Amino acid sequence: LTVISNWQTPNHRDHMSIAECFNILTTLGNYLNACMSMPSLQLEFMYDPSCMMAFSGKIVRHGVHEVQGDQIAWAWYMKDSVHIYAGVPSCGWAMMDHIHTPSWQL
Repeated sequence: LTVISNWQTPNHRDHMSIAECFNILTTLGNYLNACMSMPSLQLEFMYDPSCMMAFSGKIVRHGVHEVQGDQIAWAWYMKDSVHIYAGVPSCGWAMMDHIHTPSWQL
C-alpha cells in the first residue's frame, strides 16, 4: 500500500509489482482537473475524486499530473515478496474459463 497526498507522479511502471495482479488506485479530495495518463496505451482518463482504477502497473506505464486542490490517493499492489513470505503461490493470469456464469443466467 502506498498513500500519495498532493503529489504528481511522473509516468512510470511499477517494477516490483506482479504483472498478473492489478494495482487498485482510489482517490479522494477536493481538487480539479486530475488526469491519469497511460501513454503506452495512448489513453488519458479523468481522475476525479472518488475514482477507482485497476490495471497492471508493471505492464502499463502510468502517471498522474499535478492537480489544483487537495488530493489523496491509495495505491494497492502485490509484490512477489509477499507471496514468498506467506508461502503461497502467485495468483497467475486471469483466464476467461475461470469466470463462472451464475445458473440464473443460463
